[in-house]
Amino acid sequence: MRKQVVRIFLGFALVIAVFLAIQASTFLFSVHQQRRAWVDSVFDEYLESFTTRLKADLADTSRETFTVEETLLFSLNDRISGLYLRNPAGSAVVAWGATASGDQLPLPPGLKQNRPRVFEGQLVPAEEETGFTSKTMRCDLYEVAITSVGSLYTIEVSKRQRSFWQKIMLPPQVKATDIAGSLTITYNGESLGSVDVLTYTPDTYKGTYKLFGGLLSSFLLSLPIALIIALIMAATLSRHSQRYTDAIQRALSTLADGEGEIALPKTKIEEQKIINEAIENLDRTLQQNTQSRQAWLRAISHDLNTPVTAMKLVIDGMVDGIFPLTDETIGQLQKENDQLALKIAAVSLYATLQSPEARAQTEALDIEQFIKSSLEAIPEGERERIYIDRTDADLNADPLLLTHAARELLKNALSASSSPVGWKIAKNELIFTNEGTIDPQIDFFEPWSRGDSSRHEPGTGLGLPIVYQVMRLHEGSATIEQKEGSVIVTLRW
Repeated sequence: MRKQVVRIFLGFALVIAVFLAIQASTFLFSVHQQRRAWVDSVFDEYLESFTTRLKADLADTSRETFTVEETLLFSLNDRISGLYLRNPAGSAVVAWGATASGDQLPLPPGLKQNRPRVFEGQLVPAEEETGFTSKTMRCDLYEVAITSVGSLYTIEVSKRQRSFWQKIMLPPQVKATDIAGSLTITYNGESLGSVDVLTYTPDTYKGTYKLFGGLLSSFLLSLPIALIIALIMAATLSRHSQRYTDAIQRALSTLADGEGEIALPKTKIEEQKIINEAIENLDRTLQQNTQSRQAWLRAISHDLNTPVTAMKLVIDGMVDGIFPLTDETIGQLQKENDQLALKIAAVSLYATLQSPEARAQTEALDIEQFIKSSLEAIPEGERERIYIDRTDADLNADPLLLTHAARELLKNALSASSSPVGWKIAKNELIFTNEGTIDPQIDFFEPWSRGDSSRHEPGTGLGLPIVYQVMRLHEGSATIEQKEGSVIVTLRW
């Protein structure tokens, strides 16, 4: 039972693991998509705010001067953590704000936070930016183009058709994924520089972080609870299964001991109902076989005892002087002895055919030789009543077994009627026809069964059962049927 509990528990645990893995994958994918959507929305919102403010500043004639840096800073919202402003060469010259984790954005050595207007100032070569390393970033690149004609300014925002990979210099505190997007600013076709927008992530905020943490905790907490439930269910199911198994074992042991009236456990499970039905069928079959075996033993005893008793009477009569020792009495003894030998040979052959080792050695038969061998044991005068149709004859079978089967059926048909007997030989098919009637209640393929009133001649009672076993070894069939006033036996394989 312990092994069964372990097997069922492992099955449940595997299902739980697969389910949780799917849920975790779905959760992580959803979080990733939400983070991506968050970042994109932050950048889109910032780009729209910057261009709107820039248009307003350029159109405000009351202002004498303003810088693009000021517009960039005034366009910020609380979801943006910081900005990196880069000169046309790609080097960071201004850093404002913090990283997504809240650390102050560092600047390359030699630069100060307070920068001159419009990205101007000392340029620091990339190779001299101590601590800054080259990192690959894939993002959408936007271009904000400012065009002036006299005092008239126009702003056009465009986006590259495809996102692209670019290498930029970033400090170790900043990951490439922290950058929500980049935009370049041009004035009358000349690049002023570019801006990298860094955004907070959803888990930066305590409320969102607690929400994600709560979801993750529920997953982690559900695992031991699910395993405990799986263990309880495994123990319960194994207990029910063990009770059913023990009951089935007792029932089979009862059958093995040859006892009837088995008790099967009640169940609502369809598979177990099928097992119960199969065992009940087995019980009925075994009981029928027991009754049939007892009938066979009684029939064997009766059939073998008849010639033995007759021989004993003749011998006792000869000893007592009642029967003289003449050719007639010796012939009577010989007849009873032959009958006894015939019955013993039939029983031996039937037992041999039922043996698990019995096999049919099939081969293509010579039809003429097969017919000749089948008719050898039939008296010459009886052969004249047999009409053979071999038009489509084509047989592939065990020659000895099929010859014996044909001989038995011809003898039966000839003894059952004084009329002509038909024998048709086709492709792996033999059909025997004679006049007569049969009792539909009798199974003629059971040992020692006797047929209609015309088939009352002494015999072994094993003719048709032997024929049936021969067909079984050929993986074929043997049938007997009444058709009008004729009895038809068909062998087909």
